[in-house]
Amino acid sequence: MSSKSKPDVKPPVLKGKEAEDKVLEYMKSMNRPYGAVDVAANLKGAIPKATVQKILVALTEKDFLVQKTYGKTTFFVFNQSNIESVPASEIATIEAQQKTVDEENKAIASELKTIQSGISLDIHAYIDHDLLLLQNS
Repeated sequence: MSSKSKPDVKPPVLKGKEAEDKVLEYMKSMNRPYGAVDVAANLKGAIPKATVQKILVALTEKDFLVQKTYGKTTFFVFNQSNIESVPASEIATIEAQQKTVDEENKAIASELKTIQSGISLDIHAYIDHDLLLLQNS
């Protein structure tokens, strides 16, 4: 047996503004609390752990992230006040659309049930007819 070893292909290490943008983009897209080690691991080594920690603190100072400390552990989460909220009028429109779609689905489900029961009756009538023919022969 020959052992083929795969070469370790490491992603390019990001630095400076690129690294900061990548961490901010990641934190915004995940929108959940993470520690520096988790962020570094989830970015697959594109940014070293120590650098991630510094970036997270810097983003907190810029008010992009919120830092929460529990005991000795520090977590960072995207600042929820920076997330756009949906206006009430748009929510009402979406809820009305949802109600319309739900009503259409119920009507289609009812129609489907009617068609299926009709098919079932047709099949049973056909089977009964064939049984009568077999009995008479």
